[in-house]
Amino acid sequence: MFSIFAYLADQNRFLAIFGIIFILFIAFLFSANKRKIKFGLILKALLLQFVLAFFVLKTSAGHATFKCIASGFTKLYSFASAGTEFVFGKLAYISMPWGMIFVVKVVPIIIFFGALMSLLYHLGVIQLFVRGIALVMKPLLGVSGAESLCAVANSMLGQTEAPLLIKNYLNKMTKSEILVVMVSGMATLSGSILAVYGSIGVSMIHMLTASVMAVPGSILISKILIPETELPETIGGRKIKMEKDSTNVLDAISTGTTDGMKLAANVVAMLIAFLSLIALVNYLFSRTGGYSLNDIFAKIFAPMAYLLGIPKADIYTAGSLFGEKLVINEFVAYSSFVQQSLLPRSKAIITYALCGFSNFSCIGIQIGGIGALCPDKRKLLTKLGMTALLGGTLTNFLNAAIASLLT
Repeated sequence: MFSIFAYLADQNRFLAIFGIIFILFIAFLFSANKRKIKFGLILKALLLQFVLAFFVLKTSAGHATFKCIASGFTKLYSFASAGTEFVFGKLAYISMPWGMIFVVKVVPIIIFFGALMSLLYHLGVIQLFVRGIALVMKPLLGVSGAESLCAVANSMLGQTEAPLLIKNYLNKMTKSEILVVMVSGMATLSGSILAVYGSIGVSMIHMLTASVMAVPGSILISKILIPETELPETIGGRKIKMEKDSTNVLDAISTGTTDGMKLAANVVAMLIAFLSLIALVNYLFSRTGGYSLNDIFAKIFAPMAYLLGIPKADIYTAGSLFGEKLVINEFVAYSSFVQQSLLPRSKAIITYALCGFSNFSCIGIQIGGIGALCPDKRKLLTKLGMTALLGGTLTNFLNAAIASLLT
């Protein structure tokens, strides 16, 4: 006979319950207006996260659906090989003695997906997907059309691309709505980046699930940190237009390719700079105290890893990865993650915790990107930067804690 207590005791799943309580408590502790928190909305959003996670992780239909989507992504980024092999020749073959060369195998995927996403947006495919989910989210959680649309879009587009869908409404959005835009951008990963991490060995099913769970999760955390006290313009069901910037298919492809190239160049530059700086800092630490940056991260984030239900053998490794993701970026963290020898349960939980853009550099990216769309809100964006980072990080940890209960 099934026993809930035996289930929770197995693999210390009960710890994840304390992890969820702790995460929500931290959000409550930093709330700007504790009396205005709508606990009904919070409970519904939390329940929606559980339902989404349960559907994928505990039902054959959900697992099959997301496995099919993950296979689709895998197939899509395999098409990038055609262009890669033409340009780089045998350097693209990972079976050769030199193995996988990052700039040869990963960069072309970013460029290809940049072009593909732009094409799908021009054809209206992405808008259809986004509208479908937003149609469910808005009435279910009682949030405004603009913020729910942007939160959903962030699960497919980038944190500076998704706000383009609501650019005509940004200047009139409330403080609480702006935080949802920022936190949902921090807590999710774009489709093109998901494909890249999938190509280096991270589970696509877990990343896709985490990105979908982050939609209600980011709204939940945002509405605790800054509850809605004003009347949003799009709360009454006003239709939001999603305008196309491209004039035709060729324009969409060329624009997407250029954007993908810029993103790829940014990724390469960031990796070179940050990995080199980490090597420098680790050298300085080794010359003074004998500690490395990873040792410090491990000690700081180990308690959080413990509360997420990660097995004891992997707690310090997980803490180190959490620190890398927050201080540097998730690209570096995932690159380290795939090289670690971790238990299967640890791999699953950590995948959820790392699945988001929430790091310090993204504060500047959001201020620059979203601020360019609504200059009048730039000062507010600057003030909310650290709050958004906290919100995105808590959302990722909340996803991981829920997944921990169900894996």
